[in-house]
Amino acid sequence: MARPRSINREQLLDLAEDLIASGGASSLSFGSLAKAASLSKASVQTVFGTREAMIEELLVRWMTRESEQYQTILGDNCTADARLKAHLQSTQREESDVGRTVSAMLATLASSGFASSEMQNWYLVRMDNLDADDREGRQRRLAYLAAEGAFLLRNLVGLKIDDDKWASIFHDIDELMG
Repeated sequence: MARPRSINREQLLDLAEDLIASGGASSLSFGSLAKAASLSKASVQTVFGTREAMIEELLVRWMTRESEQYQTILGDNCTADARLKAHLQSTQREESDVGRTVSAMLATLASSGFASSEMQNWYLVRMDNLDADDREGRQRRLAYLAAEGAFLLRNLVGLKIDDDKWASIFHDIDELMG
């Protein structure tokens, strides 16, 4: 009797990233992923359960990669200002195709009514729970929200922001910090 082949979850996620990169988040389905992996649709669905769960796993992969870059920038300095500056630099350095992919996945989840608890937790930690007890804390919060707004305008809305303007925006945000 032939032993059923095992399905490599990481390879499926690699293929899912490729599908999104080439055709956008709307191109990702169990059927398209099954075709790309030469598997049955039922096999792919068994691995992830729901499309939303699959997308959330893709977001977790991105958060892991981004967090590694963030930690490299941050180093050992864990002050609130240093954490914000590391986040700003990490956001500014994000490749626009990756930013568009992440934004598209978030929009897909939002349109289905699914809220990614992983992403919510990532943001809450990164933003110090949006707490701001003093002027500096409020400045950090505004700078953080400005960077995220720029990220979404560029990547979700598709606002054309060339690299020079992008750098200028992040310079201005950094100046808000004083």
